[in-house]
Amino acid sequence: MKGKSSSFFSVLGPGILYAAAAVGVSHLVQSTRAGADYGLGLTFIIILACLVKYPALRFGGEFAAATGKSLITSYRSAGRCVFGIYALTAMFSMVFVVGAIALFTLGLVQAAFGFSVDPVLGVSILLFFCALFLFSGHYSLLEKFTKYVVACFSLLIFLTVILVARTMDWSLSLFTMPSIDSTVILYVVALIGFMPSPTDGSVMQSLWTCARAEDTGKLPTPKEARLDFNVGYVISTLLALCFLVLGTGLMNNTGVEIEVSNSGFSRQLMELFTQTIGPWSFPLIATIAIFVMFSTLLAVVDGVTRILVGILEVGYGRAEIKKSSKRFYNTSIVIICVAAIIILATMLESFAKFIDITAVIVFVISPIIAYLNHHAMWSDQVPIDMQPSLLMKIWSICGIFILTSFMLIYFYYRLFA
Repeated sequence: MKGKSSSFFSVLGPGILYAAAAVGVSHLVQSTRAGADYGLGLTFIIILACLVKYPALRFGGEFAAATGKSLITSYRSAGRCVFGIYALTAMFSMVFVVGAIALFTLGLVQAAFGFSVDPVLGVSILLFFCALFLFSGHYSLLEKFTKYVVACFSLLIFLTVILVARTMDWSLSLFTMPSIDSTVILYVVALIGFMPSPTDGSVMQSLWTCARAEDTGKLPTPKEARLDFNVGYVISTLLALCFLVLGTGLMNNTGVEIEVSNSGFSRQLMELFTQTIGPWSFPLIATIAIFVMFSTLLAVVDGVTRILVGILEVGYGRAEIKKSSKRFYNTSIVIICVAAIIILATMLESFAKFIDITAVIVFVISPIIAYLNHHAMWSDQVPIDMQPSLLMKIWSICGIFILTSFMLIYFYYRLFA
């Protein structure tokens, strides 16, 4: 199913979906909060998180391009115990992630249209429309929709940052790291957990690469997969830093207190743009913000649904599920959405707390996914000539070590400090 090298824009697809999935809670919430609370003091943490996660996240599309299979098949080949651990952590975390993104999307809709609704009811309605869209089963439709939304949103953010940056006092004090204590450690963990995305985004990337190959009849080369991912990753990293600057320039310097409700925080977020560009821009900003979060929600629900189907297909009855993949896909969407609604109904005390709990969950599983992806890329499944360079191997090992170290530090402060 391999073909000739393609043009730059035709190669882009799963990487842009990755960017859409990344831009959401991590950027609009965590980066903005970091800037509002600590100025630019956590710039190094954001850059470090993006650097240490890069190999693990990049390996998703690269593995699929080299083997024609998703990373889930590699996890299964590592043994039932390893596959079982992955399956349990993935299914546990995915409902929290979907719930968190749906909750924030609902907040944007409420802030834009000025109404109030019970969070569980609102999320239920939102996920219902999300499921209807995805039931169409057209990967290409999701990809095209996401490309336009990410492009428009990125241009808006870059323009706003340029306007805000001109009014900021760029003194070195803005970059002062906060004093290390248990509160800051937990804050940093929440930031790293989502920044620039959870590491299971690599599994989504591999599944999207396979889905695109089925849709187009052509599997990308590892070089094309790297290019596609790098474009999406650079966009997501730059946007994370942009929201850090916006939070610093428009909230930290003015002493604005961050709202703790999802609708309140969403309203503040849109005010960041309107007070910079002008009140006339509110309808435009509200529309783009809702579309970008809805595209994030669509991409994540689609991605975690493919993960659940992949787990069932690879681990528990490949032939049966393969014959009825469409039915299992639709059923899995329903299961995930209902589970996310139940989680919100039983665990939602406050918006900020729920987001932080979700961030901690994805943070804890990050080194596990990073190790599994490293093992996959240097396994017998990937031809030697398609394996990454020695530099990337060292980079990957260092990333696993740093993520594991952060995890151990977190547990130390959580249990003993």
